[in-house]
Amino acid sequence: MTLPLEGIRVIDLGQIYAVPYCTMQLAYLGAEVIKIEPPGSGEFLRRPEVSRGGVSYAFLMLNANKKSVTLNLKDPRGREILLQLLAGADVMVENYLGGVMESFGLGYEQIAPRFPRLIYASGKGYATGSRWERLPAMDATVQASGGFISVTGFPDGPGMRTPTTFIDMGTGSHLVSAILAALIQRGRTGAGQKVEVAMLDVCVPAMTSIIGQTLDGRKFVRPGNRHWGIVPCSVYPAADGEVVILCLSEAHWRSCAKLIGHEELIADPRYKSQGSRMRIVDEVDGFVSAWTRTLSRAAIVELLIAAGIPCAPVRTIDEIIADQDVAACAMLVDSEFPTRGPIRVLGSPLKLSDAPQNPGALARPPAVGEHNAEVLATVGLDAAALEKLRIDGVI
Repeated sequence: MTLPLEGIRVIDLGQIYAVPYCTMQLAYLGAEVIKIEPPGSGEFLRRPEVSRGGVSYAFLMLNANKKSVTLNLKDPRGREILLQLLAGADVMVENYLGGVMESFGLGYEQIAPRFPRLIYASGKGYATGSRWERLPAMDATVQASGGFISVTGFPDGPGMRTPTTFIDMGTGSHLVSAILAALIQRGRTGAGQKVEVAMLDVCVPAMTSIIGQTLDGRKFVRPGNRHWGIVPCSVYPAADGEVVILCLSEAHWRSCAKLIGHEELIADPRYKSQGSRMRIVDEVDGFVSAWTRTLSRAAIVELLIAAGIPCAPVRTIDEIIADQDVAACAMLVDSEFPTRGPIRVLGSPLKLSDAPQNPGALARPPAVGEHNAEVLATVGLDAAALEKLRIDGVI
């Protein structure tokens, strides 16, 4: 079976989540991904000093199907080896702080003349040229600067951040799209280019409804688990947990009113529209909650599916890990690592009919520098040269 990116070589200078998630998707699409890590402890996310088996589970989940090569980019010899690797590469991906690649002599303008076909992909916290270009960015900090924290939480409480890294993962996925577009364009023109995705820029489309409401002259107030324009919509108690119910349309509301045993509300003028129900939201949620708390999550969801009403059980992480659909879609894939034994790594959400996933074909996540000999032999470094570079701290 031929994968879409077979024959494409990617040099991965990524760290933490955003770029490693990007290159993970490229690897699963068939690219050869060579992960460049600092000698010794490797990429920061490995966290060997605090992680069981000398490597964090988060690193393992994001780095299957990649090769690890160690290079000290602070050493001129390490940078020269990287440049030699770039001569045979199609894509380089990095997410260093603004100015760092230039300090290494590896900025786009510095190396583009030497590698005119190279796709130079950058994942940044803030766009090149931004006043915050050199501000260190993590998912949590961009949730703050991107407005997410200000709109998350309850009206009478502080803003809240989510512990999930959805901005990082969104940045990685957007960067995949940019890289694929640049490869298509290179196929037409023969020329590479620089592509960039900034985490802050990913935040803006994610808040389309909230920004639209503000541009429309309305003040946004943190809604907690409710929705600013849809009623009923909230997290409701069930006999064995919680469920989310969202009545987007009036047809949904009418079906819901019948289900909860209050069909008379359909004709009540106070309940005639989203706007009118919004004014009595506590009353509406009281009727819905009185119904949901008598039933299990599964029973509620089955009834709402039959009625065509958007809903979902509020599930725990343990439930997600054990979910049959997560397994069927190969989103958590069995693998192993020498110091950890059996593990599970991320699968890809990209499903291609002519290139179906084969989870059993994924190479396990690499140990630090595991592929030094294999990869560096392609630029003429033999065992004796590698040993000298190792002793000098270059690899």
